[in-house]
Parts: sequence; C-alpha cells; structure tokens
Amino acid sequence: AGIWLVPAAQRSDDATQVAQWDEAFHCALVAAAGNAEMARVHRDVTDRIRIIRRLDFTKQPRIDATYDEHAKILKAIRAHRGDQAAMLLRAHIETSQAEVRKITLHQVHVARHTGRR
Repeated sequence: AGIWLVPAAQRSDDATQVAQWDEAFHCALVAAAGNAEMARVHRDVTDRIRIIRRLDFTKQPRIDATYDEHAKILKAIRAHRGDQAAMLLRAHIETSQAEVRKITLHQVHVARHTGRR
C-alpha cells in the first residue's frame, strides 16, 4: 500500500512495474473483502485482461493519475470512509477503462492509416 503514498519524486515511471503494482493493489482490495470466490473470479478476469490493462500505463500522465487515485482510495480506507473509498474506486476504474478505450481506438486509427500509405 505504501507504494502509492510516496512523494511524486519517488514514484516509479517504469510502466511494467507500475502495472504489476496496480494489479496487486486491485487484487488486495478484492481479497480484503474476504470473499474467496469473488477473489478467484477477480484473479481469473485479471489474467484475461492483463494485456489490455497495461495499455493504461503507456502514458506518463496515466501513471501519475494512478498514483494519485490509489492514494486517495487508500486514505479513504484508512479513515474508515468506505462509501468514499467505493466511490473513488469506481471513478478510478471508469477513468482507466475510458483511457484504455481511447488508446485502443487511437492505435486502430493509426494502424488503418499506416496501412493505406
């Protein structure tokens, strides 16, 4: 958890490392709920979408945003503000999904136009 609470100057910009930490963060949150079946399903889904999720870390602003978003979620959990943590987590996941969608569409666009030349 402390990974996400470091000062900006100490943050990693290694996309592969951040993606691994991100995955571990989300798995730990699900595991903390105490539902073994939910944790198993989450791990299965995570395994299937790993390559797609990693697209989120191809741009430095998303790495920075992930640090900020995870820190806010952790602070809400530590302050026993479950509703706020849940809201922040939903927003974090939705933002990540939207960014991955934009990156994917951009890559498809570039591939189509590169192929026409």
